[in-house]
Amino acid sequence: MRRMMFIFLVVVGVLALGVRFFVNERLASENPPGMEIQYVEHGSLSPLRTSTSPLAQMQSYVDRASEAAMREQWMTASREVQNLDSVWKTLSKGLTPVEEQQIQSAIQKLDFNVIKRDQQAVLQTARELTFLISQLTE
Repeated sequence: MRRMMFIFLVVVGVLALGVRFFVNERLASENPPGMEIQYVEHGSLSPLRTSTSPLAQMQSYVDRASEAAMREQWMTASREVQNLDSVWKTLSKGLTPVEEQQIQSAIQKLDFNVIKRDQQAVLQTARELTFLISQLTE
């Protein structure tokens, strides 16, 4: 009887320890200690500030013309190119003749591509204008 009781208690003890280790043991797929995911709550995001500089306006008109061309809204694209040209005329004073000529040529090329209704050419010219505008900001 004592032997049976002893074996019974040993089995219960082993089972209790086994269950404890099984429940608390980390799975191999879990992160190692110290690498747990921590959730952080940030304050409210500040609103995006859009610049009203002429260069930002120019880039905005280039983007709008490209989007309109992709939607095949050629009148809207033409209007955006005209807006781009008017902003450029106010900004072009004080630049080197080479910069002025490059951007003016690209704007004319963009206008021509919009008139031709050539989406790929409009996108290519818009990329060129974006590059030229970015050169002015440096």
